[in-house]
Amino acid sequence: MRKIYLYGLLLIVMISWGLNVVAIKILVENFPPFTITALRILAAGLVIFVFLYIRKDIQKVNLQEFGYVTLSALTGIFGHQAFLAIGLLNTSATNGASILALIPLVTTILAAILLKAKITRLKISGVILGLIGIYFILVFGSGSFSKLSIGDFYVFLSVIAQALSFIFIRKASYTLNTKTITSYSLLMGAGFLMLLSIGIEQNTIPAITEGPGYAWLILIASAIISTGFGNLFYNYAIQQIGPGETAVFLNLTPFFSLTGSVLFLNEEIRLVQIVGFILIVVGVLLSTELFERKTKRVKEASVSVVKSIDS
Repeated sequence: MRKIYLYGLLLIVMISWGLNVVAIKILVENFPPFTITALRILAAGLVIFVFLYIRKDIQKVNLQEFGYVTLSALTGIFGHQAFLAIGLLNTSATNGASILALIPLVTTILAAILLKAKITRLKISGVILGLIGIYFILVFGSGSFSKLSIGDFYVFLSVIAQALSFIFIRKASYTLNTKTITSYSLLMGAGFLMLLSIGIEQNTIPAITEGPGYAWLILIASAIISTGFGNLFYNYAIQQIGPGETAVFLNLTPFFSLTGSVLFLNEEIRLVQIVGFILIVVGVLLSTELFERKTKRVKEASVSVVKSIDS
């Protein structure tokens, strides 16, 4: 019963994260993209920090930990969110959601390069399938390579930034809990985004105040529900059932993004894009440690049966 509750909680988080891609698309079309992103992340960071402070769940940070948290904020919050905002302004939410599905695959590659993590044949097969899938979506889905959107490129840069942040979070998590890392990185990332908006965007206050009421409601929901409590609940699930089993649920996020794009943005999905998306999901599943553990258990069980018969 406990696991059913956690699975239900994770499903709700994946729905909110999937629809958050649609929400960001709407926000960057109605407000200055960098300013509204900074406000959204700042609101989420404040909600999480206050919540954890009341629960006395914030750890003190030493100099080395501060360095890793800063790097995670620069990549996972500042870089990821800035590239994602400008990317979704110049491409469809459908393409954006499909490209974001590559995050686990890119993380696998970077972990192998930077953390010397073991990369197996299954993981290599998963990476290849994922790349083929993204080729289907961006090239065939657009009609020709010449029509590849600059927005698609920026979203892919956001994927690389997010994957890099996971490496720094992994480094910091040896001595810090993920709640503290999430809280501080959100607040620091919001500060970096504020500086970017001040330097690039002009007359942001009038532009924000003139935004439609429904967009403000979307902003509040995106900041508090998706970015704020979504991260808290996800981290709670990791603590309870482990990162491997929890990470499998991330594969559901692009599905809800694609569904939301059709329902709320009236975007069309071509058959070739669906095929590409399926290839990406299969590639991600092949590259997960959970899949490898199940394969290993099956082999061990087979060996055990053979030994029993021989004896």
